[in-house]
Amino acid sequence: MNATDFSFRPLRLPEDAALLHRWVSTEQARFWGLTGASRQRVQEEYRQLLATKDYRVLLGQRDGQPRFLVELYDPATSPLAEAYHVVPGDVGLHLLVPAPPAAAEPGFTLAAMTAALAHAFTGPGTERVVVEPDLANKPIQALNARVGFRPAGQVRLTEADGSQKHALLSLCTRADFEQATGLVPSPGHLRPGHWQQAHHHLLAKAIGEFSHERLLHPQPLPEGRYRVEGHGHRYEFQARHYLLEHWQVQPASLRHWVFTDQAWRPDTVDVLDFVTVFAHELTLSPQQLPTYVEELTSTLASHCYKQQHAQQDSGQLAEFAGTPAQSFQRIEAAMTEGHPCFVANNGRIGVGRGDYLRYAPETGADTPLGWVAAHHNRATFTHLGATQPQVQALDHLLRQQLGATELRRLRGQLEHLLAGTDRDPDQYLLIPVHPWQWEHRLATTFANDVARGELLWLGHGADRYQPQQSIRTFFNLSHPRRHYVKTAMSILNMGFMRGLSADYMQVTPAINEWLQELFDTDEFLRDAPVGLLREVAAVGYRNRQYEAATTPGAAQRKMLAALWRESPLEALEPGQNLATMASLLHVEGQGHSFVGALIRRSGLPARTWMERYLDAYLIPLVHCLAAYDLVFMPHGENVILVLRDGAVDKVLLKDLGEEIAVLSDRVQLPEHIRRVRTGGDPVLSVFTDVFDSFSASWLRCWMPRGCWPRRSFGRWWPNGCCVTDARTRPRRSTSTRWDCSPKRSRSPA
Repeated sequence: MNATDFSFRPLRLPEDAALLHRWVSTEQARFWGLTGASRQRVQEEYRQLLATKDYRVLLGQRDGQPRFLVELYDPATSPLAEAYHVVPGDVGLHLLVPAPPAAAEPGFTLAAMTAALAHAFTGPGTERVVVEPDLANKPIQALNARVGFRPAGQVRLTEADGSQKHALLSLCTRADFEQATGLVPSPGHLRPGHWQQAHHHLLAKAIGEFSHERLLHPQPLPEGRYRVEGHGHRYEFQARHYLLEHWQVQPASLRHWVFTDQAWRPDTVDVLDFVTVFAHELTLSPQQLPTYVEELTSTLASHCYKQQHAQQDSGQLAEFAGTPAQSFQRIEAAMTEGHPCFVANNGRIGVGRGDYLRYAPETGADTPLGWVAAHHNRATFTHLGATQPQVQALDHLLRQQLGATELRRLRGQLEHLLAGTDRDPDQYLLIPVHPWQWEHRLATTFANDVARGELLWLGHGADRYQPQQSIRTFFNLSHPRRHYVKTAMSILNMGFMRGLSADYMQVTPAINEWLQELFDTDEFLRDAPVGLLREVAAVGYRNRQYEAATTPGAAQRKMLAALWRESPLEALEPGQNLATMASLLHVEGQGHSFVGALIRRSGLPARTWMERYLDAYLIPLVHCLAAYDLVFMPHGENVILVLRDGAVDKVLLKDLGEEIAVLSDRVQLPEHIRRVRTGGDPVLSVFTDVFDSFSASWLRCWMPRGCWPRRSFGRWWPNGCCVTDARTRPRRSTSTRWDCSPKRSRSPA
């Protein structure tokens, strides 16, 4: 019996309720506190646990069958927080091995505990595991010692029902575990089954997207199957071919053959082989191909992690359990798909395994931000309604966003570093930085500035933040109503270096100010169910050597900058919840879509639900285009949905300063924000950015699940029924400057 015999999956309710009840209600499980409890009570207890942030309930499996129960949780939010000093990286663990026959196998319980502990150490940022067995439970204490736990003292804990528990607090570090068991925790998500499923998923997406771009031309076969063939390779698959060259390839249907020895022979489905074989058709140059393969490999690994660590199904997510901030961030971390049009959408070149576990949004990890002090002759701070000198203005913002005590601590650290020099602390601006950026870029690439005292490392802040899907934007978990913070992170992701331009930051608040004024003075936009999450302040740093050595747009000019964006919590009314619009693409492992769960929760017909959503999302975008030639970049990560009972009440647009554009000169702009006037053809902008780049993907999520008729994909959207209907309603825009519906396509229905 070995620990490697086991795998883990999340507990699913109500499917696992009967099994769970059998396990936890027995006398053997008396330390669980549910002996004799009804199935309904057990199910409700675990529903509440699953709704708790940082609480994971897993089933340990062997040969696909559940064999034991594991709970992983944050000790800082448990009764343990009053019993010992919790440090970052601590994870609490509960293990329940049910009554025989499972436990009758020699060594079963030890193997289960070893597997559970190894799995815990694969979690993001886990450095130490904490257990608190009952003082009378001697067998489990002996078992804990065998896998590396060391007693830290007796503690008295107050349980949820008010009862007292006398426990033996025990701690196990990663080194203790490795020494006791000889096991080194590995990336447990990189399993053959997960890996093959990831290849099928990603290749299905690749064929669909590249066929949509007309780089590939699948040939029809009988019974809804298609073939892509070339260079001695043949791929066949089941697919739906919609209007406008949109494809939905079924991942499980993919088959691959290689022509060898004068015959077609079955071979493994591998998306890396596919892009290598068809690199010419995909217009990938010899210089681009290796980087693209690297990005694809990282995306495959990310998909495996999401399979392994998915915690809640779509129905559970749509319950919005906990506070609005908790459910919002739970949904954010649960997203599996990323940008729909990019195949390698989790490339993140430059992120190592430890970095991934700490900073990838799908891990749900939290982290403090780093802080540096930059001399004002290199840095510029701007904000809405700027009136104060920049150092005082920034300190005023930070007093609101950090609190007076934390600001004094950071300022005190700066004064300590400058003691004995002729430098004045009041001439330094405090800048938040991504911890990865300081470690991997600033401390080395900007070493000249650090050595000369132009740039000083102050350490980490007190607040905990959760990385968002864009990976370099953070949501404040400690104080959810405080602003988002967006930082530079110089990794390559989806073909772009994810820096932040100091030049762009200098005018970002002014762009937001102009945009807010437009929304406030436009009668239609003022009344529409749409709002802005303004970027209220920004700071950028310039290194004079890199400025002299590079041209605008160079990566070295985008390594140190940050902005503060309003929190969506400030826009909420009682009874409302939040979700990223990217959640409309979310389909969890069991095949259930989040949007389907929202529709069921709302009780509305699917079409009515969609009309409410488009009323808030599409119609204001069309109005902005028609009235002002103003366009946004309204993909899933750039829009927040405000929902009530599962239906859309409002949308909030974000990423404004860098993403909006004015396409003509008929709108007057202040001189200092004229960079947003880009020119370009507005005719297809809404169609391309809204329908072709986002909405077509989530419509494909709906139709196979009966949420929306298939024929409507080709009729309802292209004919602009939504826009046409809006013109007939008094509150809606009546502008007809642009026809936003594309011409009729001859593609098959």
